[in-house]
Amino acid sequence: MSRRLSLRWGAKHVETEVSFRNGRVTLTRDGRTVDAAYRRDAGRVMITLGAETRRAVTAKDSRGLWVSSRGRTWLLVPEGREGMTRGAADAPDEIRAPMTGTVVSVTAAAGSHAKEGELLLTIEAMKMEFKLTAPEDGEVLEVACAEGDRVELGQLLVRLKPAAPAGSAA
Repeated sequence: MSRRLSLRWGAKHVETEVSFRNGRVTLTRDGRTVDAAYRRDAGRVMITLGAETRRAVTAKDSRGLWVSSRGRTWLLVPEGREGMTRGAADAPDEIRAPMTGTVVSVTAAAGSHAKEGELLLTIEAMKMEFKLTAPEDGEVLEVACAEGDRVELGQLLVRLKPAAPAGSAA
């Protein structure tokens, strides 16, 4: 079964088609197709492409499907429901909780600069640690949690102001 998805990443609209068959997932976007093996285990997904396996944690709520992998979290909203999720997927500069858990460490500080991939905070859930990293270079505008806080799925944790693209006026 193939399903068309309309997603937003910041202001960018992304159209893609995805299908799942016999332990394989095929994703088609902009005329390019990627085919990979996948395996589900409760809320975890393992995707193997060539020699590399990536793990993700997923959770559904009324807004859509939350996916967290490699320190990043995305809200995937089914086509036609974009208006129902105001604010949840509007900005890649919002780091949100990939699942309910406890904040075990916070390295981000308001006013500091964060580089893409830099650790911002760590959450523990079900005896697993999730390291959340900056999705892009930018300034940390707000840290909305502290060590020891219990956070809920989708809760805002850190807000970033993306760095101006090279060559543009700030």
